[in-house]
Amino acid sequence: QEIYNAIDYGDIIFFEWANQSAIIGTNYEDIKGKKVIVRLHSYEIFSDMPKQINWAVVDRLIFVAPHIRDILKETIADIEEKVKTEIIYNGVDLDKIPFRERQAGFNIAWVGYINYKKNPQMALQILKKLTEGMYIADQRYTLHIAGSYQDLRYKVYLEYMIKEMGLQENVIFHGWVDDMEGFWEDKNYLLHTSLHEGHSLAITEALSRGIKSVIHNFRGSKNLYPKDIIFNTINEAVDIIVEKCYNSNRYRDWVIKKNWTLKNQLNQIRRIIKEL
Repeated sequence: QEIYNAIDYGDIIFFEWANQSAIIGTNYEDIKGKKVIVRLHSYEIFSDMPKQINWAVVDRLIFVAPHIRDILKETIADIEEKVKTEIIYNGVDLDKIPFRERQAGFNIAWVGYINYKKNPQMALQILKKLTEGMYIADQRYTLHIAGSYQDLRYKVYLEYMIKEMGLQENVIFHGWVDDMEGFWEDKNYLLHTSLHEGHSLAITEALSRGIKSVIHNFRGSKNLYPKDIIFNTINEAVDIIVEKCYNSNRYRDWVIKKNWTLKNQLNQIRRIIKEL
C-alpha cells in the first residue's frame, strides 16, 4: 500500500532496485501513464525478480556497469527490446574525498559486508603468502577488515582459520565502521577479493584517495580498472602488493578520467528525467 500511495502521488516513479518494490509497483494498474525508471545494481540479475517486472510500463532501465546489462541479457535476451537501457556508473563526491600521495606499505584494507560474494577466505590466503611466502616473509603485513558479518558461518570459519594459519597478529576486525575517513587514513592498499561486483564504490573511493587497489578479476573488472592491478591468482595478488610500482596520482586520475563522480551521476539522472 505504501508503494501504491507513492505511485499515486508521483509523476515520475524511480525504483532504486529491480527488486520486490519494482515488481509490486510496475504491476500496479494505476502506474500506467506515469514515467517510470528502474535502476538495477547487481544482485537482482541472479534472481527471478527482473522477469517479474512489468517492463511494458518502464521508460528507462539504468545499469551501473555494462557487464551487468550483458549478464541480464543472458536470462532476458530481449530486454533491450522491452525497455530503453542506460549505463550510469556510481559516482563519488571528489570534493569530500581527500587525496594525498600514498606509498607502498603494510596496512591492507578489506572493505564490505563479510559474506560469500566478498570472498574473504581469499584475503587470508593472500595475507598468509605475504607473511610466510617463499620469496617474501614479512610479519608487518596486516589485514584490516571493515565490515559486519552477514553470515555467521564466516565468523566461525575466519576465526578458526586465522588461528590455524597463525595470523592472529595480522588480522584486525574493525566491525561496522562509521568513520571511514579515519579508517582509510593509514592504509596502503585496498584488497578487493569479490567474486562478483557491479561497480564497486569501495574501489572507486580507494582509488580517489590515491590508495592502490588490488582487485580480483571478477567478470567486467578488466573493462573498469587498470589491468596491472587486477589479479587472477593469489601469487599475482602478492606480486601486485610487493612490487615497487605505486602511483597515487594515477589512481585518482583514473576516477576523474572515467568520470565516476557524483556530479556526473546526478547530471545523467537529471538528463533522463528531463527527457521523460
